[in-house]
Amino acid sequence: MKLDNPLLVGWEYASEERFAKRTAIYYALLEGRNPDHVAYDAVAEKKPKRLLDIGCGLGETTERFAKELGADVQAIDLSPRMVELTRARGIDARIGDAQQLPYEDGEFDCVFAGWVLYHVPDLEKALAECARVLRPGGRLVASTYFENNMPELWALIEGLGPRDPLSFSHTNGMELLKRHFASVERHDLEATLIFPDTESIRTFVASTIDRAHLAPLIPEIEGPFRTTTTHVIFVAEKGG
Repeated sequence: MKLDNPLLVGWEYASEERFAKRTAIYYALLEGRNPDHVAYDAVAEKKPKRLLDIGCGLGETTERFAKELGADVQAIDLSPRMVELTRARGIDARIGDAQQLPYEDGEFDCVFAGWVLYHVPDLEKALAECARVLRPGGRLVASTYFENNMPELWALIEGLGPRDPLSFSHTNGMELLKRHFASVERHDLEATLIFPDTESIRTFVASTIDRAHLAPLIPEIEGPFRTTTTHVIFVAEKGG
């Protein structure tokens, strides 16, 4: 099940319940560096005066950009519900497509695309659009997962095959970004999720996008269960 399928993405983000649930579980159980904080720091380092958040989701990070950086923050998302939630936080959010950004050339100092580019059908077009709306010397911060994220968890399910490859991941992100940006840095992060019991694992799996149906197949475990979670943050700079 490919995560850049428009029907799947539209269904998943038509409401916030599943997304909010898996996000809350993930960060409640995380031990180690928080990938959201690392991505935020990469944006903050640029000290942007004008910032675009692509795929704003619940709007939590978007709101943090506005409040803590004092930036003029714009946000887009394909989901009307995500736009509604972000607007409720006082952010100028609109329905929009990363493949055709509704902004002029060079409008932004920084573009943030947090865990969203693997949902975009035409990734080359989206990256070209990110570069277009950045001023010379502007920065794109784009984050994603490793394709083998949480391997110990998925190994609990006997006979489970690999996921479909992500269109934007640790394997190809650098190459894709170098086609559109003058320089690209890669920052890998590894941390641990500690599930207290079997039910917490099943609840988390049931909230995932592509493997929710597998939750009943999680076997009973004794005591806390640890799994490795791996992310990558790309920091790409537009030429002058």
